[in-house]
Amino acid sequence: MSRSRTVLVAGAGIGGLAASIALANSGFRVLVFERNYQPDTSGAGIQLSPNATRALKTLGVLDTLAPNAIEPSELVVGNATSRAILATMPLGTAMQDKFGAPYLVCLRADLHNALAKIAGSHPDIELRYGSMLTDFASHSRGVTGQVERDRQTEEIIGAALIGADGIRSQIRTHLYPGTAPRHGGMSAWRATIPMDALPEETRGKKQVRVWLGPGAHLVHYPVADGKEINLVAVTTDAQMTESWGEEAAATDVVRRFSDWNEVPRGVIASASQFRRWSLYEAPLLSPWGKGVVTLLGDAAHGMFPFIAQGAASALEDAVTLADNLRGAEDVASALRNYERNRMPRTTKMQSAARNVGRIYHMPKPFNFGRDMVMERIGGAGLLRQNEWIYRG
Repeated sequence: MSRSRTVLVAGAGIGGLAASIALANSGFRVLVFERNYQPDTSGAGIQLSPNATRALKTLGVLDTLAPNAIEPSELVVGNATSRAILATMPLGTAMQDKFGAPYLVCLRADLHNALAKIAGSHPDIELRYGSMLTDFASHSRGVTGQVERDRQTEEIIGAALIGADGIRSQIRTHLYPGTAPRHGGMSAWRATIPMDALPEETRGKKQVRVWLGPGAHLVHYPVADGKEINLVAVTTDAQMTESWGEEAAATDVVRRFSDWNEVPRGVIASASQFRRWSLYEAPLLSPWGKGVVTLLGDAAHGMFPFIAQGAASALEDAVTLADNLRGAEDVASALRNYERNRMPRTTKMQSAARNVGRIYHMPKPFNFGRDMVMERIGGAGLLRQNEWIYRG
């Protein structure tokens, strides 16, 4: 296939793989460059709301993922100190009936593996692990990327370059120097634990549970065919790290929740080891790219995890990107159209995630007012608040 139909993608995470599949399905040849020598499956669990699973279906990946995913029956929000149930939002068939797509939970590795399986078997996608796109230059023929592998440098020409290289994107830094991500003053402590290690009260339930406490919250749900529980606890934490998942002792995490009630505290205490992530937010850019170069996923709009839309928004990006590039004669204009189509929604998502985080972590005595509001609006109110997300 000619250079004019070749797209370079930096990053083989969820966004990069999704973009490669969407573009290849639209008639492009795609070269994906990933600096790691093997697929990066860091992270524990992931929630996939109907807008995400709808995108996965469009990409042809949903059926591959489905055997390794769980469709929870409900989302339950509770107060972490009093044990009071604040709201219960139906999932399961309610999501299917209202939005035409399921709400799933799974291991992040399972989603990544499903995407990698489809991308790796596509005749128009080439995955180059251990290859880093270190520099690029736009010109009249498109873009030339400088790729390094095993200390060897190669120049590759393509019609476009997609920066899907994460929250600390080198492509974004090249386009817009000085656009480092913003630390949110929080850390996420993640673990995956056997279901039978949980306190009996929380064992075996197909629920997404959210516990809210002053300056912290906890989310847990079943994964791995119900044999395990994914756990993520988020706390205020000024310590910054660029490591993805540095190990943390369980005792260091448990002590942060000493004033919580015994049920969520027992869930946290069931983990033998945690991995810690500092939480960052990508800077607000307009536009995301220049010429025949653009950004996608966390590189463009990395957001805090409080509305569980980081991966979902990257999947949406991939579908929209391919829709805009398909049949386009002016690649740069098509990329600006993609950005204009996506920016209002992702900007709103970033803002919503920030606001939900403030609500989740509301300190005393203001959390009493929050709890009263949540109890009054209930699950139906939560669903109305999230409907704009789930409809896509």
